[in-house]
Amino acid sequence: MMATVTVRVYLAEDFKQGPVPLSASTYIEALRSLVAEYPVLKSVILTDDLRLKRDYIYLLNGRSVEFLGKEDALLKDGDTLSLFPPIGGG
Repeated sequence: MMATVTVRVYLAEDFKQGPVPLSASTYIEALRSLVAEYPVLKSVILTDDLRLKRDYIYLLNGRSVEFLGKEDALLKDGDTLSLFPPIGGG
């Protein structure tokens, strides 16, 4: 079942678009729809085989998808997906 969700991308240099509404059933499906609409993001947030990049931070309603089924996390109407670039330390 498709859910209507909002994707927020926090990649200031690469992507100036505000929250993006779209429909998807799983987290990875939502991101694949996002890159289909905004191809500039494809190599930024997904690997060549359209999987999640390891070093990015992917949240579903403020919680890491690592603990929610990873890229197969199921979506519900009203969910918010957030993408953050790797955080450098030092």
